[in-house]
Amino acid sequence: GDVYKRQMLYMDDSNQHLKHLLKQTDIAFKALMREPASRLLNEQYEKAKLELDSYTASLKHTLNQRHQQQRQR
Repeated sequence: GDVYKRQMLYMDDSNQHLKHLLKQTDIAFKALMREPASRLLNEQYEKAKLELDSYTASLKHTLNQRHQQQRQR
């Protein structure tokens, strides 16, 4: 019960954060498409992409760890 609820809350939080990062990346990308030559917009897009990448990597890592733990029970 409780562990499951905590996991669902965690998934909710991470989904919200993921949506936020996707939106940021999307906004940065669209801005960049309007002004491809802008160095600032290029940097903002790269930064947004990196944040998204590192977040999804850490999510995968967490999910893999959970998977390992469940198999060991």
